[in-house]
Amino acid sequence: MEDERGKRQTDQHPFLTVIWGTNFDFGKEMKLGERPVLIGRSKEANFRLTDRMVSRRHCVIRPVREKGNLYYLIEDVGSSNGTYVNEERILDKKILTSGDKIRVGETIIKFHYKDEYDTMFFQKLYKMAVYDGHTGLLNKTFFMDEMKIQFEIASRQDLPLSFIILDLDDFKKVNDQYGHPVGDIVLKKIAEIITTSKRTQDIAGRLGGEEFGVLLPATDLKGAVALGERIRENVEKTPIKAYHEIIRITISAGISNYPLTASSLSELINQADQALYQAKRMGKNRVLTYLPIAGEGK
Repeated sequence: MEDERGKRQTDQHPFLTVIWGTNFDFGKEMKLGERPVLIGRSKEANFRLTDRMVSRRHCVIRPVREKGNLYYLIEDVGSSNGTYVNEERILDKKILTSGDKIRVGETIIKFHYKDEYDTMFFQKLYKMAVYDGHTGLLNKTFFMDEMKIQFEIASRQDLPLSFIILDLDDFKKVNDQYGHPVGDIVLKKIAEIITTSKRTQDIAGRLGGEEFGVLLPATDLKGAVALGERIRENVEKTPIKAYHEIIRITISAGISNYPLTASSLSELINQADQALYQAKRMGKNRVLTYLPIAGEGK
């Protein structure tokens, strides 16, 4: 049963779920409790969105307990574009009812109640949409969306942003000699090495085939080289056990940086790719930057 305030007399729990928005936000969820939830783009937002039409502090959802019942009020907090519930703009406060659709900017968030099985189902869908199924890293679509977001942040706040493209050396030979099942294990292990080598704030994704990308927010060129070398060394020294085979493989990497080498996102990507190509031509198993720095290529 559900009363007029959207409260249910069951073991279901209230959630916010993004059902329309940027690729990076789509499927994002939050379970509501007895604390207010700020929705917006700022770092202080509990439910943070990447939609550029959303204000930094857009709206807040507040729990209200009355006669033992818990329900939720939504209130706009001075957003530029307004907050809408079921396409009606909120002028003051509004009690949310299960199934209500909240529109902020170009993002639509559903307020609804779910049990644990619904939750597991939506979490699985989100994981399938966002992450590469084999390596567990961000898939190319979501990685590229994150690049756009991070580049916009870097350019707006005058911060450096570095990008590393990593490619396995002679990976075709692994597939040809040992078969694709072994090659798949190698790819998964390389993804694990990248994940354990990078910092928490770094963003890693699979760009396709045996090519990976790492985005380093607020990091200069030398900092990116240090990470690239750490990944390269960890790959080189790690024997990979795949069925009855022990595989040793190396990687090459190309690095670019905003604003040192690149002035746009497309330049950031193309320059890293050119540096990777040069690393392959120079003998592989090395890290090169688009702009030479002290000690590069040694």
